Amino acid sequence: MESKRMKMEEKADRISGLPDSIIQYILSLLPSTKEAIRTGILSKRWENQWTQVPVLILDSAGMSFEKFLNFIDNTLILHDCSKINKFHLIYRYPSRNDPQFSSKIRFATRKDVDELYLGSSEQQYKLPNFLFNNASLVNLVTGNCIFMPNGKISWECLTKLVMTSCRFAEQAMELILSGTPLLKILNISYCFGFNKLVIASNSLENLGLKELRSLFDIEISCPKLERLMLSCYLNVKTAKLLNLPSSLSATVDFKHYEDQCNEIHLSLIKDILQQLQHVKELRIGSWLMEYMSSIQMGDQFSPVLILNIKCLAMISHNMSGIESLLRNSPQLEKLEINVATYDQDYCDFGENYWSDATVFNCLNARVLEKMIIQLKDDGTDFPLKVSQELLNLPRCSQCAVIELRCTK
Repeated sequence: MESKRMKMEEKADRISGLPDSIIQYILSLLPSTKEAIRTGILSKRWENQWTQVPVLILDSAGMSFEKFLNFIDNTLILHDCSKINKFHLIYRYPSRNDPQFSSKIRFATRKDVDELYLGSSEQQYKLPNFLFNNASLVNLVTGNCIFMPNGKISWECLTKLVMTSCRFAEQAMELILSGTPLLKILNISYCFGFNKLVIASNSLENLGLKELRSLFDIEISCPKLERLMLSCYLNVKTAKLLNLPSSLSATVDFKHYEDQCNEIHLSLIKDILQQLQHVKELRIGSWLMEYMSSIQMGDQFSPVLILNIKCLAMISHNMSGIESLLRNSPQLEKLEINVATYDQDYCDFGENYWSDATVFNCLNARVLEKMIIQLKDDGTDFPLKVSQELLNLPRCSQCAVIELRCTK
């Protein structure tokens, strides 16, 4: 027993002997401030170390509304760090939107917070107006919030802005972009409140637009953009993609319903593909692939639409209908087809799959260097059968390498 007690004391001494900076760094990596506070039982030296940690992650999980407010109040009273690097406020109350949360946010902004995360899983939270004028914010992530700025927005140091399930007042996006001269990353998902979205930025490098139901018109002008993710519903009527660099990697996907398959949407798809024909890499999502196949786009594709795409990636199990897209991409150097996310029972790899009517024999890219097929390894001989077919596949390009990848 004495030996065991001595070993425990020795371990405690090792923990106590760590420099304050190391202890505080360890605490900053914990998933919540509540857990950081609990580490005080390890050693007397650890008891108040969390108060000097420049990271506050306040999560309401497992607490009632009143208990969560008391926890936040006590935490902020005891917290004694002059600078906050990261402040997360996450709450889950369907019928409560207490104005006291604004005072918690002000606490963080007064300490020049760099990264601010505000997330409400139920009730939408209206952002306080003082937040729209902040010189310290570098990263801002919001979920289920309302953007209704009363005047101009000034986020002069902001480089990353993520907005999910948020509601916007009219002209809010215009004010955001005009007030963020250093913005590099912008992601807008499941948001609403605007019919037209104009994103013009000379600093933006990464842009993601996902499932914006109320959006009808898109205009993007970003000369430094490196990555574009455009995943919307087919209620979009016009899409203008201007001043995009040739080094861009773009992902395009459009959700649709059966009654939406018409000539207007076909024209929109053609227009978007033509505007992206110069990009370095184009990825076509599963919804758009399904749509293109369902309307037999290959029969309707304009013969004058010749794409200069060099890298094309697709996610689908049904590729009938895009033959013309590949036929009209003579500069294609790399083709990647991912069927790993689908049940392979639905993949049509029958005996006529590689016939003259299929996608591969329509491939007219004589400069093709690599074709990658990604499949799910389900423990059967399915990948082996596919690889055998691929080895016998006719190739327009004499130097083409066909690569089969299997994922678990």
